[in-house]
Amino acid sequence: MNDISVILTVWKRDNLKEQLDAILNQTANINEIYVYQNESWVDISELKSKYNFTHIHSDKNFKFHGRFVLPLLFDTKYTAIFDDDTIPAKNWLSHCKELCDEKNCIVGSNYRNYNGNSGGLCDGKFNNKPVMGDIVGHCWFFKTKWIHHMWRNEAYTFENGEDIHFCASCKIYGGIDSYLPTQTKEEKHNWGDTNPVLGTDEHSTWKTHTHNSIRTELYHHWQKKGWICNQ
Repeated sequence: MNDISVILTVWKRDNLKEQLDAILNQTANINEIYVYQNESWVDISELKSKYNFTHIHSDKNFKFHGRFVLPLLFDTKYTAIFDDDTIPAKNWLSHCKELCDEKNCIVGSNYRNYNGNSGGLCDGKFNNKPVMGDIVGHCWFFKTKWIHHMWRNEAYTFENGEDIHFCASCKIYGGIDSYLPTQTKEEKHNWGDTNPVLGTDEHSTWKTHTHNSIRTELYHHWQKKGWICNQ
């Protein structure tokens, strides 16, 4: 059964070919690939002629949140949304699906717990068992119907924090937790991100001076709405 819709993101990074190859190499059955492009910094016309995907192109930059609107229109059971710097290993989506079903949770390729006085604390990549976090990021694998929880409230800001908005909303309204699956150094075929250096370039929003302060505001905003963090 082809029951997974995949959303890839394009803005200023030119990693789409590598991402498409990684998605097409997945062991999981994929229904359709969507490429959500903000503005026109990268020319993907050649890739459109060589790969089969649905291109959704916006002249306006709807930043991080725009791609999270698309699943409202999907009829597949699962959706996976990837950041533009995330290249999954071949078994990643199958790995996510298994954990999503087991724990009824959102699955991501990294996780963070709010530590009370900053943008969040990341507790590492490699782990011998699934780990629950306040939020997950870089990739979000989830049951498509859960996207309706996210849009019960408008975004506090569009500057960043789509991960907080999504994970917090699902926890508040659906009791849905967020997990990092088992990822060991030896089982590289299960990794959610095989080339993390792609997320360290000049387009990385975590390098901006307002990044942590905005995210701290977001944690507080969702806590006031009833979100209870792990730490």
